[in-house]
Amino acid sequence: MEDLSNHLAKAGHEVHIFSHLWPLQKDAPSIIVHPVPMIRGQGLLELMSFYRNINLALSKESFDIIQSSEKTFHQDLYHGDDGCHRQWLFQRRRYEPLINRLGLRINPFHWMTLVLEKRLFEKSPTKYFMAISNRGREEIMTHYPQAKDRIRVIYNGLELISPAPLREPKDRRNKTEKTILFVGSGYFRKGLFYLIGALPYLQKIRPVRLIIVGGDNQKRIRGLAEKEKVTDLITLIGPVKEPAPYYRAADVLVLPSIYEPFGNVCLEAMAYGLPVVTSKAAGASEVIVPGKNGVVVDDPADTKALAEAVALALEMDEEEVRKTDEMILPGFSWEKHIQNLTRLYQEVLQGKKGGNRVLSSD
Repeated sequence: MEDLSNHLAKAGHEVHIFSHLWPLQKDAPSIIVHPVPMIRGQGLLELMSFYRNINLALSKESFDIIQSSEKTFHQDLYHGDDGCHRQWLFQRRRYEPLINRLGLRINPFHWMTLVLEKRLFEKSPTKYFMAISNRGREEIMTHYPQAKDRIRVIYNGLELISPAPLREPKDRRNKTEKTILFVGSGYFRKGLFYLIGALPYLQKIRPVRLIIVGGDNQKRIRGLAEKEKVTDLITLIGPVKEPAPYYRAADVLVLPSIYEPFGNVCLEAMAYGLPVVTSKAAGASEVIVPGKNGVVVDDPADTKALAEAVALALEMDEEEVRKTDEMILPGFSWEKHIQNLTRLYQEVLQGKKGGNRVLSSD
């Protein structure tokens, strides 16, 4: 949302941000931040207090466009970058152990989130719902068919660079051991446990090493690695501000998510000329051309099939991967995103008094 606000400001819009947490530094004077108080530390109380306070704040202001990533009741546009919560719970029940599934059913946070989501898609006056992938659009239509005529797909914008000067194909070809890269937090949702489970199968095909960039429960990762006897094959990096060196050093990015609204790390990897292996549960699977720049797996829990997919990606022609990625990436530039978003703003403004004040709430 921070990048979006800066790009909207550069495009000439006045942007008001209502948020409980926002960086103090702003890149443009036309960005005005309105702090929204919220009770911290309790999931349900956080949710209820934020929505109460944001509604009070909005009642005192007037804007041309109200865009929100939260399930409030007053926005013109809902930006569904977190995906569909009902679908997320559906996916969790497929992969979680029984005791965890029971916990999902009695968790009041999930109850309240589902109530708010249902109200948003079925009863709110929201003009349009923005999905960040075609898969996201299909998920909303499946669970909330009343919203289908108001859903628009607008892919996220991303700062992308040409892969050509960053690739080192000679060094990669000469390596006996290939490097698999995983980038992200939320290890369970992003399927890291299944990737570790695939390493024993993959090691029988060719020597590999897994680099894990991102923070989460590393103790569990170490325990799983010991169980699978692949501890020596894994390097845990932790969170980093600049992942570029790891993309440059890798031979393939693997993101075997059980649920992923999109997965921008896939685009980042493509910008470095890497093939990508992801699951069909990730929106980014839409940008994978099987056999050309990556592989899409049906079920990330099928660790043998996942290992075979990674092995296949490691054999892909690097020049073909690069050319395929270069054809796809321009569709995800910030310029393209702002163009698409501006057209949607114009649709909202039809019948309303025109202007250029945009509200963003997060």
